[in-house]
Amino acid sequence: MKLLFLQETRVACGLKRNLMKMEGSGGDHVSSHGNPYDINGTNFIPEKFIKKIISEYSLNKLMETESSLIRQIQDLDSDMQTLVYENYNKFILATDTIRKMKTDFREMEDRMALLSKNIAMITENSSKVCSSLKEKRDNVSRLSGINDLLKKLKFLFELPNKLKQFCEDNNYEEAVKCYLNGVEFVNEFKRFPSLEAIKVDCQHIVQRIKDDLCKDFDDEEKSSQDLTRNVFLLLSLGESSADLGKRLLDNALPKLNQNLESIKIADSPNVPLEEFMELGCGIFLSNLSLVIASFSQAFIQTAELGENFRLESQEMLKQFTTELMDNFMGIMEHRLTSEDELNNIQDAEQREELIKALDRLYRRLMAMGTLMPNTDFAPCGLDLTFRVTKMDADMSLQRIKASFEKAAKDSSVELSSHPGSSQEILGSILATLVLQMKSSLNKLQEFCRADLQFAQNVDFRQKMAVVSVREGLVVSVFKYLAEFGKNLIQDEQYSNLTWLLLAKLYLDIEIGTVEYMVNSVETEFDIRREKRNQVYKLTNVSSLTTALNETAKALVKEFVSCQGNYISELMKSAVLRNDLMAVSHEPRGPSQQMKQVIEVLTTLEKQVDSIFPDSDSSSFLRSERSSDSSRRSLSTNAGNRGPSRPSLWSNFDPNMATNIQKLFSERVEIFGNVELHKSDIMMAIVKIGLRALLECMRQKTLCNFGLHQIQVDVLYLQMYLWRFVNNESFLYSLLDEILASSIQRCVNPTLLEASVVESLAEK
Repeated sequence: MKLLFLQETRVACGLKRNLMKMEGSGGDHVSSHGNPYDINGTNFIPEKFIKKIISEYSLNKLMETESSLIRQIQDLDSDMQTLVYENYNKFILATDTIRKMKTDFREMEDRMALLSKNIAMITENSSKVCSSLKEKRDNVSRLSGINDLLKKLKFLFELPNKLKQFCEDNNYEEAVKCYLNGVEFVNEFKRFPSLEAIKVDCQHIVQRIKDDLCKDFDDEEKSSQDLTRNVFLLLSLGESSADLGKRLLDNALPKLNQNLESIKIADSPNVPLEEFMELGCGIFLSNLSLVIASFSQAFIQTAELGENFRLESQEMLKQFTTELMDNFMGIMEHRLTSEDELNNIQDAEQREELIKALDRLYRRLMAMGTLMPNTDFAPCGLDLTFRVTKMDADMSLQRIKASFEKAAKDSSVELSSHPGSSQEILGSILATLVLQMKSSLNKLQEFCRADLQFAQNVDFRQKMAVVSVREGLVVSVFKYLAEFGKNLIQDEQYSNLTWLLLAKLYLDIEIGTVEYMVNSVETEFDIRREKRNQVYKLTNVSSLTTALNETAKALVKEFVSCQGNYISELMKSAVLRNDLMAVSHEPRGPSQQMKQVIEVLTTLEKQVDSIFPDSDSSSFLRSERSSDSSRRSLSTNAGNRGPSRPSLWSNFDPNMATNIQKLFSERVEIFGNVELHKSDIMMAIVKIGLRALLECMRQKTLCNFGLHQIQVDVLYLQMYLWRFVNNESFLYSLLDEILASSIQRCVNPTLLEASVVESLAEK
């Protein structure tokens, strides 16, 4: 059994090794190369492996190991057969290929041997031919050299006559070419004195050629192509490139100055813009471009010239061109930004003509930038176009200002004659303002059309959109409105009711118009929010709305102050015009001045309500309450409060009664901020009037009948002022202070009965 197991082990190990070699695995998968007990290792020893497992394994384990080895042997044998079958065709093909290669190499060796033999024969025959023809070849070479020498001599002797003939025919190109070819020969034979005369003659003729070519620089009729040709010829003849460059530019300058003079003459409203642009872009820039191209080709793009001179030539050309372009752009700016030209662009055709002129100028300036290295005139065109858009926006702003001022003046006149038409006036002013702004924006948007070359520049579009349109027009309009409202108070041309109307207008603009217009501009003109704050300082929408709101409040406050002072004068006249100390009879009813106060407030309420109507239902019910019900409610109130006050003020010191009353009353702020509602506006006016009456009462001395008159007037005000205020406690507090002050200033205070006061107040 031991021998059988050992044999199976060796067979399995051998099969496995052969299979691994055939598959190309080698020892890549061997875990331990030096282990004699590793059946997969290269140093495997079957005897030691058998001894080890016999001594260590049990009988059952040995049987299992034997079965496992038998299965592995069978698997390996099957894998080896499969591998042999799969590679059989490859082995056969390789054998055939090797056999064919042996046959092909035998045939090639025979051909190579035959070729070597033929080459050897050809070499031998060639040597024989060369030896036999050597003498004749030497003779031919000697004769050929003599022939070349004779040709050179013939060319030298004929050179002066050829140069003269070329000069007479004005064929300077061939003359220079012929001379340059002959210079080499002249220098070659200069050791012969007989040829020195030929050299001198040629030099005289060449000098004549130089003089003729240089004369062309002083001829204004010569074209740039002719001058460029002369430059190349003179450079070939050894002339100084710096002098030639200066002479070329000096020759072109008079003609270009003449073109500029023609443009200046055409800078007039009488000359059509198209004709003016043709003189500028079609003639001047074309001639200047031709000069630039000729100079660049002759002095900058010439490889024979040194790098230093090319740099000097670039600087010379840049200085020459910059001076001319400064004058040219000055003329262009004067015409395209003139007041007459900008006024004409309100017409659609004139506007289109101006935009096309700007685009044509920008395209020509871009084309010039490609001719000159390190020089770009396109930004000059963009700056000019931007200035035109800025001036267009400024003119639109001025038209909007003039229109708004006219609308404000018209509204002041209209309100004086028809106070109830305020809502129609407001709607008309706001609609006109928005339509004018939209119309101006639509016109400015024509500068951003896709067919315009300058509109393709992103920086130009952003600068125009932000500076000219957003800040220059839209934001400036709202800033102007706020400033106009602040200055309106000092202008006597406008009525007080106009202040209130504009305050309402500013509130309407603040609510939605400001944000709507700014967002419209940013959307239509594609203003990029992520970059704009880094380059341009923009005005926030919140600052505009805040300014409008503050202006509206200031107008309302000034309106309240003005109307309150008028009511104050009416109330004070009831005290100042009558000597309350000399009254000798009981009052027959409220004073005439107090009735006038109620009439004025009633008229004023209607005017304020037409502009700032209260939207809450309580104010509506208060204004719609019948006069009877109001009198009844107020009579009850007066009846309830009237009897108690005389008893208090008759039993206590008037000063103490006044102080006690102030302790339990809320403090009334007279000149505070006024909310933008009808009830708040009317309340503020009433408070000013009552406060003035109170201060006036503190300066008067009353008799008992005078006190009774004040008592009737106070109740009369209490009966009718309630509908103008939104806080009756303030009203009652002020009226109580007025009555208390009257009692305090009375010599012998005795109050009338409440029923008597009420009957007198209702008359």
